[in-house]
Amino acid sequence: MIVEKKKVWNDKRRASYTMYLLDNSAEVDSGRMHPAVVICGGGGFMRITEREKQPVAMYFLSKGYQVFTLDYITKATGLACYPEPVTDLAKLMLIIRTNSEKWKINQDSITVIGFSAGGQICASLATQWNDNLILNKVDPGIEPEKIRPNAVVLCYPMLDYLYQIERSMSEPEINPFSPSIGMKKKDFLEMFLEAGVGVNATEEQYKRASPYYYVSEKTPPTFLWHTSKDELVYAEQSLRFAERLSAFHIPYEIHVFEEGFHGLALANENSTCNQELINEDVTIWADLALKFLKRHNC
Repeated sequence: MIVEKKKVWNDKRRASYTMYLLDNSAEVDSGRMHPAVVICGGGGFMRITEREKQPVAMYFLSKGYQVFTLDYITKATGLACYPEPVTDLAKLMLIIRTNSEKWKINQDSITVIGFSAGGQICASLATQWNDNLILNKVDPGIEPEKIRPNAVVLCYPMLDYLYQIERSMSEPEINPFSPSIGMKKKDFLEMFLEAGVGVNATEEQYKRASPYYYVSEKTPPTFLWHTSKDELVYAEQSLRFAERLSAFHIPYEIHVFEEGFHGLALANENSTCNQELINEDVTIWADLALKFLKRHNC
């Protein structure tokens, strides 16, 4: 297996990626071209949690995928406001397709997987891969299909900032404590919005950064999962997005599990030592997502 960390851009921007590549064996299939996944962990655009990176990478690597984890730009490393992290992902998609032959990757079977804030990034690319705002920042001359994911997996994603703000404002308890992040919810939301969209952002800016409003007939097949008791990013984020996918006849699958905090990752011991983030009922999401991807040749 090859494990290597590289920069996304040739300049001083701090986005990087780690690739986990299977070596083809002559005893198995020396000419095999593998599907690939790109994983974007969450962290409110302030950082990227390790729990949603390597543990998830190891799961998909064990299933025969070439795997990439993206350390997109965050507030800790630079200016993380939309669309900067999305362009990091778009650039990595271009890098993977450019090197697909060398890395033994089927360039028609590349999936992006995003958790929480990383879900916003993946959903944005899935719905705006042909948007000049993204294309011009990556390479004005490229074919849009070079950065289009073939499928998407969204794990408790943030998909509509306007809905999140409106729903949060209507809660009976204005600033409840969130056990999954160890701080009060409103305080986190303010930091999240500032890091991901900008200080004193307008309604139009929030809408521009919300993939919910950009679903179209060109959006790739999408798998979503959430928990109904997610206290940080409401399950309705995924439910409403699924309705949009349905309206455009996009293949999708959605699972809303009854129990569980925000940020479960794999929901087992591989991604946490916190018993509150282990949930045997939720661990099946990865197997379900894998079956969905296989049905769509990814």
